[in-house]
Amino acid sequence: MAIELLITIDKKRETALSRQVYGQILQAIAGGCLKSGDRLPATRLLSKQLLVSRSVVLEAYEQLQAEGYLEMRKGAGTFVAATAAEAGTSSPPVSGDGCTVATKAPEFISFDPLSSAAAYDFRHGVPAWDVFPMDRWQRALNEACRRATPDMLTYGPAEGSFALRDEIARLVRSTRSIPALPEQIVITTGATQALDILSRLCLSKGDQVLVEDPTHHVLREIFSFSGGEIIPVPVDQEGICVRDIDRCLAAYSQGPERTPKLLYVTPSHQFPIGVTLSFNRRIQLLEWARRSNALIIEDDYDSEYRYVGQKASALAGLDTSGRVVYVGSFSKILFPALRIGYAILPPALVEPFLAVKMITDRMTAAIEQEALADFIRSGQYARHIGRMGKLYATRRACLVEALQREFGDRVHILGDEAGLHLLIELQTAADELALAAEALRYGARIYPASGYYIGSRPEYPTFILGYANLSEHQIRLGIGAVARAEQALSRN
Repeated sequence: MAIELLITIDKKRETALSRQVYGQILQAIAGGCLKSGDRLPATRLLSKQLLVSRSVVLEAYEQLQAEGYLEMRKGAGTFVAATAAEAGTSSPPVSGDGCTVATKAPEFISFDPLSSAAAYDFRHGVPAWDVFPMDRWQRALNEACRRATPDMLTYGPAEGSFALRDEIARLVRSTRSIPALPEQIVITTGATQALDILSRLCLSKGDQVLVEDPTHHVLREIFSFSGGEIIPVPVDQEGICVRDIDRCLAAYSQGPERTPKLLYVTPSHQFPIGVTLSFNRRIQLLEWARRSNALIIEDDYDSEYRYVGQKASALAGLDTSGRVVYVGSFSKILFPALRIGYAILPPALVEPFLAVKMITDRMTAAIEQEALADFIRSGQYARHIGRMGKLYATRRACLVEALQREFGDRVHILGDEAGLHLLIELQTAADELALAAEALRYGARIYPASGYYIGSRPEYPTFILGYANLSEHQIRLGIGAVARAEQALSRN
Protein backbone atom coordinates (compact mmCIF):
# COMPACT_ATOMS: atom_id res chain seq x y z
CA MET A 1 0.00 0.00 0.00
CA ALA A 2 1.27 3.48 -0.84
CA ILE A 3 2.46 5.79 1.93
CA GLU A 4 0.73 9.14 2.37
CA LEU A 5 3.13 11.98 1.57
CA LEU A 6 2.77 15.22 3.50
CA ILE A 7 4.04 17.71 0.94
CA THR A 8 3.27 21.41 0.82
CA ILE A 9 4.07 23.57 -2.15
CA ASP A 10 3.97 27.32 -2.64
CA LYS A 11 2.96 28.39 -6.13
CA LYS A 12 4.07 31.97 -5.44
CA ARG A 13 7.75 31.05 -5.00
CA GLU A 14 10.16 31.21 -7.90
CA THR A 15 11.33 27.63 -7.30
CA ALA A 16 9.76 25.27 -9.85
CA LEU A 17 6.91 23.16 -8.47
CA SER A 18 8.60 19.93 -9.50
CA ARG A 19 11.74 20.98 -7.63
CA GLN A 20 9.68 21.61 -4.51
CA VAL A 21 8.17 18.12 -4.73
CA TYR A 22 11.59 16.63 -5.49
CA GLY A 23 13.23 18.42 -2.55
CA GLN A 24 10.65 17.38 0.04
CA ILE A 25 10.69 13.73 -1.00
CA LEU A 26 14.50 13.77 -0.92
CA GLN A 27 14.39 15.34 2.55
CA ALA A 28 11.98 12.62 3.73
CA ILE A 29 14.35 9.92 2.49
CA ALA A 30 17.41 11.60 4.00
CA GLY A 31 15.64 12.07 7.33
CA GLY A 32 14.45 8.48 7.52
CA CYS A 33 10.73 9.21 7.12
CA LEU A 34 10.76 7.24 3.86
CA LYS A 35 12.61 3.93 3.93
CA SER A 36 13.79 1.45 1.30
CA GLY A 37 10.85 -0.40 -0.24
CA ASP A 38 8.22 2.18 0.73
CA ARG A 39 5.70 2.69 -2.03
CA LEU A 40 4.97 6.28 -3.05
CA PRO A 41 1.54 7.52 -4.16
CA ALA A 42 0.73 7.24 -7.85
CA THR A 43 1.60 10.40 -9.77
CA ARG A 44 -2.05 10.98 -10.67
CA LEU A 45 -3.13 10.67 -7.04
CA LEU A 46 -0.40 12.95 -5.66
CA SER A 47 -1.01 15.58 -8.35
CA LYS A 48 -4.69 15.72 -7.34
CA GLN A 49 -3.67 16.04 -3.69
CA LEU A 50 -1.33 18.94 -4.47
CA LEU A 51 -3.65 20.53 -7.08
CA VAL A 52 -0.91 20.54 -9.71
CA SER A 53 -0.41 18.99 -13.12
CA ARG A 54 0.55 15.32 -13.13
CA SER A 55 3.66 16.23 -15.14
CA VAL A 56 4.96 18.16 -12.09
CA VAL A 57 4.94 15.02 -9.94
CA LEU A 58 6.19 12.83 -12.77
CA GLU A 59 9.18 15.10 -13.35
CA ALA A 60 10.08 14.99 -9.64
CA TYR A 61 9.79 11.20 -9.52
CA GLU A 62 11.88 10.77 -12.67
CA GLN A 63 14.65 13.02 -11.34
CA LEU A 64 14.77 11.05 -8.09
CA GLN A 65 14.87 7.81 -10.08
CA ALA A 66 17.69 9.14 -12.26
CA GLU A 67 19.69 9.89 -9.11
CA GLY A 68 19.06 6.41 -7.67
CA TYR A 69 16.59 7.32 -4.91
CA LEU A 70 13.43 5.84 -6.46
CA GLU A 71 12.58 2.79 -8.56
CA MET A 72 9.67 2.85 -11.01
CA ARG A 73 8.44 -0.71 -11.47
CA LYS A 74 6.20 -1.31 -14.43
CA GLY A 75 2.72 -2.31 -13.32
CA ALA A 76 3.61 -2.08 -9.62
CA GLY A 77 4.29 1.58 -8.82
CA THR A 78 7.09 3.80 -7.54
CA PHE A 79 9.21 2.70 -4.57
CA VAL A 80 12.08 4.03 -2.51
CA ALA A 81 15.20 2.30 -3.89
CA ALA A 82 17.20 -0.16 -1.81
CA THR A 83 20.33 1.98 -2.16
CA ALA A 84 18.49 5.09 -0.95
CA ALA A 85 18.89 4.03 2.68
CA GLU A 86 22.63 4.59 2.39
CA ALA A 87 22.01 8.07 1.00
CA GLY A 88 20.00 8.93 4.09
CA THR A 89 23.05 8.60 6.36
CA SER A 90 24.19 12.08 5.33
CA SER A 91 21.37 14.54 4.78
CA PRO A 92 21.97 16.96 1.91
CA PRO A 93 21.64 20.67 2.60
CA VAL A 94 18.04 21.79 2.18
CA SER A 95 16.77 25.31 1.60
CA GLY A 96 13.69 26.79 3.19
CA ASP A 97 11.45 25.67 0.33
CA GLY A 98 12.46 22.05 0.80
CA CYS A 99 14.78 21.91 -2.21
CA THR A 100 18.37 20.74 -2.04
CA VAL A 101 20.93 23.52 -2.32
CA ALA A 102 23.78 21.44 -3.67
CA THR A 103 23.51 19.74 -7.04
CA LYS A 104 26.40 17.31 -6.47
CA ALA A 105 25.57 13.71 -7.36
CA PRO A 106 24.79 11.38 -4.42
CA GLU A 107 27.81 9.43 -3.21
CA PHE A 108 26.04 6.23 -2.22
CA ILE A 109 26.60 4.29 -5.45
CA SER A 110 30.10 3.09 -6.26
CA PHE A 111 31.13 2.03 -9.75
CA ASP A 112 30.82 -1.73 -10.05
CA PRO A 113 29.82 -2.89 -13.54
CA LEU A 114 28.59 -6.24 -12.23
CA SER A 115 26.50 -5.41 -9.17
CA SER A 116 25.76 -1.70 -8.77
CA ALA A 117 22.19 -0.59 -9.35
CA ALA A 118 21.41 1.69 -12.27
CA ALA A 119 18.13 3.24 -13.28
CA TYR A 120 19.27 3.40 -16.92
CA ASP A 121 21.45 0.51 -18.04
CA PHE A 122 22.88 0.91 -21.56
CA ARG A 123 24.08 -2.67 -21.67
CA HIS A 124 24.59 -3.96 -25.20
CA GLY A 125 23.41 -7.27 -26.61
CA VAL A 126 20.19 -7.26 -24.57
CA PRO A 127 16.86 -7.37 -26.43
CA ALA A 128 13.67 -5.67 -25.23
CA TRP A 129 12.29 -8.01 -22.57
CA ASP A 130 8.96 -6.24 -22.21
CA VAL A 131 7.78 -6.80 -25.78
CA PHE A 132 8.91 -10.38 -26.29
CA PRO A 133 5.86 -12.52 -27.31
CA MET A 134 6.16 -14.83 -24.31
CA ASP A 135 2.63 -16.20 -24.77
CA ARG A 136 3.46 -17.39 -28.30
CA TRP A 137 6.80 -18.82 -27.17
CA GLN A 138 5.04 -20.65 -24.33
CA ARG A 139 2.58 -22.15 -26.81
CA ALA A 140 5.49 -23.37 -28.94
CA LEU A 141 7.09 -24.97 -25.86
CA ASN A 142 3.80 -26.57 -24.82
CA GLU A 143 3.32 -27.96 -28.31
CA ALA A 144 6.88 -29.35 -28.35
CA CYS A 145 6.27 -31.05 -24.99
CA ARG A 146 2.93 -32.45 -26.18
CA ARG A 147 4.55 -33.97 -29.27
CA ALA A 148 7.59 -35.27 -27.40
CA THR A 149 8.40 -38.93 -28.00
CA PRO A 150 10.68 -41.18 -25.93
CA ASP A 151 13.36 -40.66 -28.59
CA MET A 152 13.18 -36.90 -28.06
CA LEU A 153 13.56 -37.27 -24.29
CA THR A 154 16.71 -39.36 -24.41
CA TYR A 155 20.17 -38.44 -25.71
CA GLY A 156 19.63 -37.09 -29.19
CA PRO A 157 22.03 -36.43 -32.07
CA ALA A 158 24.91 -34.12 -31.25
CA GLU A 159 24.23 -32.11 -34.40
CA GLY A 160 20.80 -31.16 -33.08
CA SER A 161 17.18 -31.41 -34.17
CA PHE A 162 16.76 -31.99 -37.89
CA ALA A 163 13.58 -29.86 -37.82
CA LEU A 164 15.50 -26.88 -36.45
CA ARG A 165 18.47 -27.37 -38.78
CA ASP A 166 16.08 -27.53 -41.72
CA GLU A 167 14.40 -24.27 -40.65
CA ILE A 168 17.76 -22.56 -40.16
CA ALA A 169 18.85 -23.69 -43.63
CA ARG A 170 15.66 -22.18 -45.11
CA LEU A 171 16.20 -19.01 -43.07
CA VAL A 172 19.81 -18.36 -44.12
CA ARG A 173 19.07 -19.18 -47.75
CA SER A 174 16.37 -16.50 -47.92
CA THR A 175 17.81 -13.83 -45.59
CA ARG A 176 21.60 -14.28 -45.81
CA SER A 177 22.06 -15.78 -49.33
CA ILE A 178 23.85 -18.84 -47.93
CA PRO A 179 23.11 -22.05 -49.90
CA ALA A 180 23.30 -24.19 -46.75
CA LEU A 181 22.01 -27.74 -46.29
CA PRO A 182 20.76 -29.08 -42.94
CA GLU A 183 23.65 -31.57 -42.99
CA GLN A 184 26.14 -28.69 -42.80
CA ILE A 185 24.53 -27.18 -39.70
CA VAL A 186 25.36 -28.09 -36.10
CA ILE A 187 23.28 -26.71 -33.24
CA THR A 188 25.42 -25.40 -30.37
CA THR A 189 24.79 -24.13 -26.87
CA GLY A 190 25.05 -20.50 -27.91
CA ALA A 191 27.44 -18.96 -30.43
CA THR A 192 30.18 -19.01 -27.79
CA GLN A 193 30.31 -22.80 -27.84
CA ALA A 194 30.63 -22.79 -31.62
CA LEU A 195 33.63 -20.45 -31.36
CA ASP A 196 35.16 -22.54 -28.60
CA ILE A 197 34.84 -25.78 -30.59
CA LEU A 198 36.37 -24.16 -33.68
CA SER A 199 39.33 -22.90 -31.65
CA ARG A 200 39.92 -26.35 -30.12
CA LEU A 201 39.59 -27.97 -33.51
CA CYS A 202 41.81 -25.66 -35.51
CA LEU A 203 44.43 -24.28 -33.12
CA SER A 204 47.57 -25.61 -31.50
CA LYS A 205 49.93 -23.67 -29.25
CA GLY A 206 51.48 -20.79 -31.14
CA ASP A 207 49.10 -20.85 -34.11
CA GLN A 208 48.21 -17.38 -35.33
CA VAL A 209 44.66 -16.03 -35.21
CA LEU A 210 43.78 -12.79 -36.97
CA VAL A 211 41.08 -10.70 -35.30
CA GLU A 212 39.56 -7.30 -35.96
CA ASP A 213 40.90 -4.45 -33.85
CA PRO A 214 38.85 -3.59 -31.85
CA THR A 215 37.08 -6.82 -30.96
CA HIS A 216 35.46 -8.46 -27.95
CA HIS A 217 37.90 -9.44 -25.21
CA VAL A 218 36.01 -12.71 -24.52
CA LEU A 219 36.60 -13.74 -28.12
CA ARG A 220 40.33 -13.11 -27.68
CA GLU A 221 40.30 -15.21 -24.49
CA ILE A 222 38.65 -18.15 -26.28
CA PHE A 223 41.35 -18.26 -28.94
CA SER A 224 44.17 -17.66 -26.44
CA PHE A 225 42.93 -20.52 -24.25
CA SER A 226 43.49 -22.90 -27.14
CA GLY A 227 47.03 -21.59 -27.57
CA GLY A 228 46.37 -19.11 -30.33
CA GLU A 229 48.59 -16.09 -30.85
CA ILE A 230 46.30 -13.09 -31.38
CA ILE A 231 47.20 -10.81 -34.30
CA PRO A 232 45.07 -7.64 -34.45
CA VAL A 233 44.15 -6.07 -37.80
CA PRO A 234 42.78 -2.50 -37.84
CA VAL A 235 39.24 -1.63 -38.89
CA ASP A 236 38.21 1.48 -40.83
CA GLN A 237 34.93 2.68 -42.34
CA GLU A 238 34.91 -0.24 -44.82
CA GLY A 239 35.61 -2.90 -42.22
CA ILE A 240 38.74 -4.95 -41.63
CA CYS A 241 41.75 -3.61 -43.56
CA VAL A 242 42.68 -6.65 -45.65
CA ARG A 243 45.68 -4.86 -47.17
CA ASP A 244 47.19 -4.54 -43.65
CA ILE A 245 47.10 -8.26 -42.81
CA ASP A 246 50.68 -9.01 -43.91
CA ARG A 247 52.01 -5.90 -42.14
CA CYS A 248 50.23 -6.90 -38.92
CA LEU A 249 51.56 -10.45 -39.14
CA ALA A 250 55.07 -9.09 -39.37
CA ALA A 251 54.58 -6.54 -36.59
CA TYR A 252 52.83 -8.72 -34.00
CA SER A 253 54.27 -12.20 -34.57
CA GLN A 254 56.14 -13.41 -31.50
CA GLY A 255 58.11 -16.14 -33.26
CA PRO A 256 59.10 -17.26 -36.75
CA GLU A 257 56.77 -16.31 -39.58
CA ARG A 258 53.91 -18.80 -39.96
CA THR A 259 50.72 -19.05 -41.96
CA PRO A 260 47.71 -17.99 -39.84
CA LYS A 261 45.11 -20.69 -39.18
CA LEU A 262 42.02 -18.57 -38.44
CA LEU A 263 40.62 -15.13 -39.15
CA TYR A 264 37.63 -13.92 -37.11
CA VAL A 265 35.36 -11.20 -38.54
CA THR A 266 31.97 -9.59 -37.90
CA PRO A 267 31.27 -8.29 -41.42
CA SER A 268 27.58 -7.36 -41.14
CA HIS A 269 27.96 -5.11 -38.08
CA GLN A 270 31.52 -4.95 -36.81
CA PHE A 271 31.76 -5.30 -33.05
CA PRO A 272 32.00 -2.81 -31.47
CA ILE A 273 32.49 -0.05 -34.10
CA GLY A 274 29.44 -1.08 -36.12
CA VAL A 275 30.70 -0.62 -39.70
CA THR A 276 29.75 -3.02 -42.50
CA LEU A 277 32.46 -4.79 -44.48
CA SER A 278 32.36 -3.44 -48.04
CA PHE A 279 31.82 -5.73 -51.01
CA ASN A 280 35.33 -5.14 -52.36
CA ARG A 281 36.86 -6.02 -49.00
CA ARG A 282 34.76 -9.20 -48.85
CA ILE A 283 36.15 -10.35 -52.18
CA GLN A 284 39.69 -9.46 -51.07
CA LEU A 285 39.24 -11.32 -47.80
CA LEU A 286 37.98 -14.48 -49.48
CA GLU A 287 40.88 -14.36 -51.94
CA TRP A 288 43.35 -13.91 -49.07
CA ALA A 289 41.87 -16.94 -47.25
CA ARG A 290 42.06 -19.10 -50.37
CA ARG A 291 45.65 -18.04 -51.00
CA SER A 292 46.69 -18.51 -47.36
CA ASN A 293 44.73 -21.75 -46.82
CA ALA A 294 43.19 -20.14 -43.73
CA LEU A 295 39.69 -20.52 -42.29
CA ILE A 296 37.43 -17.48 -41.82
CA ILE A 297 34.93 -17.45 -38.93
CA GLU A 298 32.03 -15.15 -39.76
CA ASP A 299 30.16 -14.14 -36.59
CA ASP A 300 26.80 -12.77 -37.74
CA TYR A 301 25.60 -11.80 -34.27
CA ASP A 302 22.87 -9.21 -35.05
CA SER A 303 22.53 -8.89 -38.81
CA GLU A 304 18.72 -9.05 -38.65
CA TYR A 305 18.44 -5.35 -37.81
CA ARG A 306 19.51 -2.70 -40.31
CA TYR A 307 18.07 0.82 -40.37
CA VAL A 308 19.98 2.58 -43.15
CA GLY A 309 20.80 1.26 -46.62
CA GLN A 310 20.54 -2.23 -48.05
CA LYS A 311 21.17 -5.31 -45.94
CA ALA A 312 24.30 -7.05 -47.24
CA SER A 313 24.39 -10.79 -47.84
CA ALA A 314 26.62 -12.89 -45.62
CA LEU A 315 30.29 -13.38 -46.41
CA ALA A 316 29.59 -17.13 -46.43
CA GLY A 317 27.14 -16.55 -49.28
CA LEU A 318 30.03 -15.39 -51.49
CA ASP A 319 32.35 -18.24 -50.52
CA THR A 320 32.93 -20.83 -53.25
CA SER A 321 35.99 -22.58 -51.82
CA GLY A 322 34.79 -23.75 -48.41
CA ARG A 323 36.86 -21.25 -46.44
CA VAL A 324 34.10 -19.70 -44.28
CA VAL A 325 32.37 -21.00 -41.15
CA TYR A 326 29.20 -19.06 -40.45
CA VAL A 327 28.23 -18.71 -36.77
CA GLY A 328 24.79 -17.48 -35.71
CA SER A 329 22.70 -17.24 -32.57
CA PHE A 330 19.17 -16.49 -31.42
CA SER A 331 20.27 -14.65 -28.27
CA LYS A 332 19.90 -11.12 -29.64
CA ILE A 333 16.65 -11.85 -31.46
CA LEU A 334 14.77 -13.83 -28.80
CA PHE A 335 16.59 -13.92 -25.44
CA PRO A 336 20.11 -14.90 -24.28
CA ALA A 337 18.93 -17.58 -21.82
CA LEU A 338 17.65 -19.66 -24.75
CA ARG A 339 21.30 -20.67 -25.39
CA ILE A 340 20.78 -21.88 -28.94
CA GLY A 341 23.38 -21.04 -31.55
CA TYR A 342 24.61 -22.80 -34.65
CA ALA A 343 27.53 -23.21 -37.01
CA ILE A 344 27.28 -23.70 -40.78
CA LEU A 345 30.37 -25.69 -41.68
CA PRO A 346 32.22 -26.66 -44.86
CA PRO A 347 31.46 -30.38 -45.37
CA ALA A 348 35.00 -31.47 -44.41
CA LEU A 349 34.65 -29.87 -40.95
CA VAL A 350 31.31 -31.39 -39.93
CA GLU A 351 32.56 -34.70 -38.50
CA PRO A 352 35.56 -33.21 -36.61
CA PHE A 353 33.31 -30.48 -35.20
CA LEU A 354 30.76 -33.06 -34.03
CA ALA A 355 33.49 -35.12 -32.36
CA VAL A 356 34.42 -32.15 -30.17
CA LYS A 357 30.75 -31.29 -29.54
CA MET A 358 30.15 -34.87 -28.33
CA ILE A 359 32.79 -34.61 -25.60
CA THR A 360 31.82 -31.12 -24.41
CA ASP A 361 28.08 -31.18 -23.67
CA ARG A 362 26.89 -34.12 -25.80
CA MET A 363 23.86 -32.21 -27.14
CA THR A 364 21.97 -28.92 -26.83
CA ALA A 365 18.57 -28.99 -25.04
CA ALA A 366 16.13 -30.80 -27.33
CA ILE A 367 12.69 -29.52 -26.32
CA GLU A 368 13.76 -25.90 -26.84
CA GLN A 369 15.12 -26.81 -30.28
CA GLU A 370 11.77 -28.30 -31.32
CA ALA A 371 9.91 -25.27 -29.94
CA LEU A 372 12.21 -22.91 -31.84
CA ALA A 373 11.72 -24.87 -35.06
CA ASP A 374 7.96 -24.47 -34.65
CA PHE A 375 8.33 -20.78 -33.78
CA ILE A 376 10.24 -20.20 -37.05
CA ARG A 377 8.02 -22.47 -39.17
CA SER A 378 4.79 -20.79 -37.97
CA GLY A 379 6.00 -17.35 -39.08
CA GLN A 380 6.18 -16.00 -35.51
CA TYR A 381 9.95 -15.51 -35.78
CA ALA A 382 9.71 -13.36 -38.93
CA ARG A 383 6.83 -11.33 -37.47
CA HIS A 384 8.80 -10.79 -34.27
CA ILE A 385 11.82 -9.49 -36.21
CA GLY A 386 9.57 -7.15 -38.18
CA ARG A 387 8.01 -5.68 -35.04
CA MET A 388 11.32 -5.37 -33.20
CA GLY A 389 13.06 -3.78 -36.18
CA LYS A 390 10.59 -0.88 -36.10
CA LEU A 391 10.86 -0.53 -32.33
CA TYR A 392 14.67 -0.61 -32.29
CA ALA A 393 14.88 1.89 -35.16
CA THR A 394 12.84 4.33 -33.08
CA ARG A 395 14.96 3.78 -29.97
CA ARG A 396 18.17 4.09 -31.97
CA ALA A 397 17.02 7.42 -33.43
CA CYS A 398 16.06 8.60 -29.96
CA LEU A 399 19.51 7.76 -28.60
CA VAL A 400 21.28 9.57 -31.45
CA GLU A 401 19.06 12.63 -30.94
CA ALA A 402 19.62 12.62 -27.16
CA LEU A 403 23.39 12.39 -27.56
CA GLN A 404 23.48 15.23 -30.07
CA ARG A 405 21.22 17.38 -27.92
CA GLU A 406 23.32 16.90 -24.77
CA PHE A 407 26.83 16.94 -26.29
CA GLY A 408 26.49 18.62 -29.68
CA ASP A 409 29.56 18.32 -31.89
CA ARG A 410 31.60 16.92 -28.97
CA VAL A 411 30.17 13.46 -29.57
CA HIS A 412 31.20 11.22 -32.49
CA ILE A 413 28.66 8.46 -33.12
CA LEU A 414 29.65 5.21 -34.84
CA GLY A 415 27.66 2.16 -35.86
CA ASP A 416 24.17 3.63 -35.70
CA GLU A 417 23.07 2.15 -39.04
CA ALA A 418 22.42 -1.36 -37.77
CA GLY A 419 22.37 -3.71 -34.79
CA LEU A 420 21.42 -3.07 -31.16
CA HIS A 421 24.20 -0.78 -29.99
CA LEU A 422 26.31 2.15 -31.08
CA LEU A 423 29.78 3.38 -30.17
CA ILE A 424 30.48 6.94 -29.10
CA GLU A 425 33.65 8.96 -28.71
CA LEU A 426 33.16 11.89 -26.35
CA GLN A 427 35.43 14.91 -26.48
CA THR A 428 35.90 15.62 -22.80
CA ALA A 429 38.73 16.11 -20.35
CA ALA A 430 37.16 13.47 -18.09
CA ASP A 431 38.79 10.07 -17.75
CA GLU A 432 36.83 7.21 -19.32
CA LEU A 433 36.52 5.09 -16.17
CA ALA A 434 35.89 8.13 -13.99
CA LEU A 435 33.05 9.21 -16.26
CA ALA A 436 31.50 5.73 -16.17
CA ALA A 437 31.68 5.75 -12.36
CA GLU A 438 30.23 9.27 -12.12
CA ALA A 439 27.43 8.43 -14.57
CA LEU A 440 26.51 5.45 -12.41
CA ARG A 441 26.18 7.74 -9.41
CA TYR A 442 23.66 9.71 -11.43
CA GLY A 443 21.77 6.51 -12.27
CA ALA A 444 23.14 5.62 -15.73
CA ARG A 445 25.41 2.68 -16.49
CA ILE A 446 27.55 3.16 -19.59
CA TYR A 447 30.23 0.76 -20.78
CA PRO A 448 33.84 1.86 -21.46
CA ALA A 449 35.04 0.54 -24.80
CA SER A 450 38.78 1.24 -24.89
CA GLY A 451 39.42 -2.27 -23.53
CA TYR A 452 38.22 -3.72 -26.83
CA TYR A 453 41.19 -2.14 -28.63
CA ILE A 454 44.48 -4.03 -28.89
CA GLY A 455 46.63 -1.60 -30.86
CA SER A 456 46.10 2.15 -30.89
CA ARG A 457 43.55 3.31 -28.31
CA PRO A 458 40.91 5.98 -29.02
CA GLU A 459 41.98 9.57 -28.40
CA TYR A 460 38.88 10.35 -26.33
CA PRO A 461 36.75 8.38 -23.84
CA THR A 462 34.83 5.77 -25.80
CA PHE A 463 31.67 3.93 -24.75
CA ILE A 464 29.45 1.22 -26.18
CA LEU A 465 25.77 1.98 -25.62
CA GLY A 466 23.00 -0.57 -26.06
CA TYR A 467 19.51 0.81 -26.51
CA ALA A 468 17.23 -2.14 -27.26
CA ASN A 469 15.98 -2.67 -23.69
CA LEU A 470 15.37 1.00 -22.83
CA SER A 471 12.27 3.04 -23.62
CA GLU A 472 12.66 6.38 -25.37
CA HIS A 473 11.86 8.11 -22.10
CA GLN A 474 14.56 6.12 -20.29
CA ILE A 475 17.07 6.81 -23.05
CA ARG A 476 16.55 10.58 -22.77
CA LEU A 477 16.81 10.56 -18.98
CA GLY A 478 19.82 8.24 -19.07
CA ILE A 479 21.79 10.39 -21.50
CA GLY A 480 20.79 13.43 -19.47
CA ALA A 481 22.30 11.72 -16.43
CA VAL A 482 25.53 11.05 -18.37
CA ALA A 483 25.66 14.71 -19.39
CA ARG A 484 25.26 15.88 -15.78
CA ALA A 485 28.00 13.47 -14.72
CA GLU A 486 30.34 14.81 -17.39
CA GLN A 487 29.60 18.38 -16.33
CA ALA A 488 30.26 17.51 -12.68
CA LEU A 489 33.67 16.04 -13.54
CA SER A 490 34.52 19.00 -15.77
CA ARG A 491 33.84 21.41 -12.90
CA ASN A 492 36.23 19.56 -10.56
